[in-house]
Amino acid sequence: ITEFLTSLRFVHLPAAVLYTMSIRPSGLPPIQDVAPEGGFKKIDTIRSSFPRRGPKGWQLWAGSATLIAYGFYQIGQTNIENNKEKMHERKARYGILPILQAEADREYLEREYVNLKKEAEIMKGVNGWEVGASPYNSKKFMPRAVNPLDRGLK
Repeated sequence: ITEFLTSLRFVHLPAAVLYTMSIRPSGLPPIQDVAPEGGFKKIDTIRSSFPRRGPKGWQLWAGSATLIAYGFYQIGQTNIENNKEKMHERKARYGILPILQAEADREYLEREYVNLKKEAEIMKGVNGWEVGASPYNSKKFMPRAVNPLDRGLK
């Protein structure tokens, strides 16, 4: 080995380095693993000896279709229930609608009365001004905007 390494110009390396590289220092032949006498056992490659790999394709499709159908059924039942609840709320609102409309009309009349007083006070010196007259040239009723304009500033 030394002759071979020196022929490759490794002469400048000390002998300890030459023997610690990947060369066996003892000079013994390498130990190899070999098959036992008579060879290894035959490997059973028949499919029946392996465990099943899972459900068949048609079973996966049938299970998925069943779960999806059940999910859509549940969605439909939930929608029916939600529609019943909405109808119940709508009927309750229809029941109290006259009361809410009467309250809104009363508030409207109060604001209209206050606005007519302010208009009469502001426009008292203008000749030909009618308090409460519609500014539109139409016979159609148009409620006045009586909400205070500065609601957001409060």
